[in-house]
Formats: sequence, structure tokens, C-alpha cells
Amino acid sequence: MKDYFLVENMQNAFAYHKIILDKDKKPIDYEYIYVNSAFENLTGLKRSSILGKKVTEVITEIEKSGFNLIEYYSDIALNAKKDEIVQYFDIWDKWYKIYVYSPKKGYFVTIFNDITDIKKIEEKSKNQKEIMTQITQGIEEIVFLESIDNKEILYVNDAFKKYVNFDYEEIKANPRIWTKMLHPYDKKMVDSELTLDNMLKELETKKIIKKELRIKTDHGMKWIKAKITPVYNSEGKIYRIVGIGQDITDEKKLRQKLKRALSKTKRLAMYDELTNLYNRRAFWKEANKEIQRIIRNGGKLVIIMADIDNFKEINDTYGHDVGDKVLKHFSNILKINIRKYDIVARLGGEEFVILLKNVGKEEGLKKSEKVRKQIEKNKVFIKSTNKNIKYTVSFGISEITDKDNYSIEKAIKRADCALYKSKEQGRNKSTCI
Repeated sequence: MKDYFLVENMQNAFAYHKIILDKDKKPIDYEYIYVNSAFENLTGLKRSSILGKKVTEVITEIEKSGFNLIEYYSDIALNAKKDEIVQYFDIWDKWYKIYVYSPKKGYFVTIFNDITDIKKIEEKSKNQKEIMTQITQGIEEIVFLESIDNKEILYVNDAFKKYVNFDYEEIKANPRIWTKMLHPYDKKMVDSELTLDNMLKELETKKIIKKELRIKTDHGMKWIKAKITPVYNSEGKIYRIVGIGQDITDEKKLRQKLKRALSKTKRLAMYDELTNLYNRRAFWKEANKEIQRIIRNGGKLVIIMADIDNFKEINDTYGHDVGDKVLKHFSNILKINIRKYDIVARLGGEEFVILLKNVGKEEGLKKSEKVRKQIEKNKVFIKSTNKNIKYTVSFGISEITDKDNYSIEKAIKRADCALYKSKEQGRNKSTCI
């Protein structure tokens, strides 16, 4: 809900799309999945009339424009890219600055704002101060104009003054006073890299300087994306520089949330949520890698199957919360006793599997016995009853060999048989086949 509130109320337009492929898996269109309120305000398009529709249905002239947006967005969505572009749209007679990235394959997000007024500023080279005053006082972006000749700040708009808490006269008297508001790390960078001389050298070759800075304001730390561009005189020499800053704090927060969400999703796909061990899927993926390694380089692999004895009785007697504590307790003992480069996974329920690298079944038996005896000595404290309960684990061990073409499945079946024998012989045992 927080993510939705953030996106829905951000100042910039936000749109989420899905690439549409033809039968040959070639991108031919894209579909609107979600747009926020700012998108409606900036484009005039209502979400009720565009969601679920293709862009070629919404903007019928899109394929006739000079820039192939479908091809461009498809490349980003299908190849996990990100980019930033400035694009003019005839349908709205507006310029937009668009940040685009792919949160997952086949989908892309655009975050954009209207920079038509800013483009007008950049395109006009005479009477800069008067034009900028007329155009920029109402916009949210920070704008300043600096003279190269006398190193004087000629103009700042209201947004600039709002963020740095200095009025124009203070800034004119000390053009670098605003850097006091920067985050210490960013101030150090600005003081060393963004001196006027350094900026001029960079602008001679790059034509544009882009930086992301943090400014301390009355409303907390704000992220500003700054863009510095040159203004040329009639002789083709730089005699002014224009700085434009956009507040990207919401974008930064959103990117961080999306990054954390994506990281969590990836982790859930690989790890068991309760025990933080590999899950079944991850085990097979990692185990197959090890099989390929020993086929290439030689070596030994041992499979140990482990099963908590009478686990159903524990759940029935004490409840599932206690059962979960036992599972986590056993998992922690495995983490402590099994080498970090070996593979430990929870296959489901009370069933676990361990893959030991570069050891034979004799060493595997010793390792399982060491773990078994530790569990035998340990107890799980139950806070609700103020009691300790004991539990035991049975193990089955088998080696993966070339006799059965290094088959993990066959080794697991043998280890399962060994585990069954341990159960038959009274549980709390290790059996090797």
C-alpha cells in the first residue's frame, strides 16, 4: 500500500507497460498496465480509457513519428536495460524527459515530466535573464544562469531559492554559498569537480554535465538531478551556463523500494522462508552445477538425507509454532556444522538434504554422526510452557558415483533407503549405503 501511495501521489508521471510479441516472439506493440494521476494530468489521457489497451490504439500516430518508441522500449524491457531520453510528442506539442527501466523481463516503467518550458529556455540564446524570469518562475525545476566572464550568478528562479534557503542577493554576493546545503560527500565532489574552470573544460567536450546531488532542506534531504548546459555567443564561445535541477527524491525512494522488492522476490525463489536454507528448487540448481564440476575435474560428492524423528507428534502435542522452532533449531545446527561451501536445503516439511563436496561416504557418515550427537545433546526451549523439549534426527548417506552416471536422483534414492533403515532400527541413527 505504501508503494502504491508513493507512486500515485508522486509529482512525475508514472506508467507501467507490458511488451506485446507476435508469434515469432518479435515486439510489435506495448500495453498500458498502470498509470498514476500525474500521467493523466500531463498527457490528458484518462486511465479508464487506456488501461489494457495497446499504445498503437491510444496514440495512433506513434508509428509515424521519427523515433520508434516501440522498438526502443522493447529493447529495454527484453534486455533488462535502463535509460533516460528527452522526447517530443506531436500529439501534445510537448517535450518530455523520460526515465525508463525494466523491473522484469517483458515489462518496463516510464517516469517522466513535462520539460517543454525548459526546452524553450535552452533553445533561446538572447535576453536570457528576461526570458528565464518569464518562463521559469512557475515551474518546479531549479534553474540558474551563470556568467562565465565575471563568474556571477545572473539569475535563479523561486524553486532554487526554496531548496537552498538563500535569496538572490546572497547568492549573487557568494555564488558558491548554496553548496553549504549539500550533503558533505556531495559538497566535497562539487568543490573539486564543479568549479567553473572544470565545468568549462568538461562542457567543451561533453556539451552537458549531469550529476545527482543531495540537498539538506527544511523538509529533509532531497535528491536533485542537476543538468548543466552551455550557452554560446555569436562567436561560438561559451559565455553563459544554464543549470537545471529536478527533484527526484520520490523516484529514488521508489527505485529503492522496487530494488528491495525484487531482491526479496529473488531470495524467496531460492530460499526457504522459515529456515533461510536453500529450497528444493535451489538445491537442484546448485547440485547440478556440482555434478558438472566433478564430471569436468573429478572429485567426490556425498548426499545426506535427514528427517526429524516423530515430527508429526511434536506438532500434534505442542503445536505448529513449536514445530517451526524445532525446524529452525535443526537448521541452525546444520549451518554451524556444515561447511559454507557445501549445500544444505530444506526439501519440505521435516525433510532436509545435504550435499558435501570433495568427500566420500565415510566422511559423510562422520559428519552426520557429529550433527546427530549435537542434536541429541541439545534441547529446544519453549517459552509458552517454560519447558525444554528434546528431539532426534535420522540420517541416510550415499555417494554420487560414476557407476550410475553421476545421477543425483539415484544417490538421493539410495540415501532415502538408508534413512528408512535408520528409522526401522529405532530412529536417531545414521546409515550409509
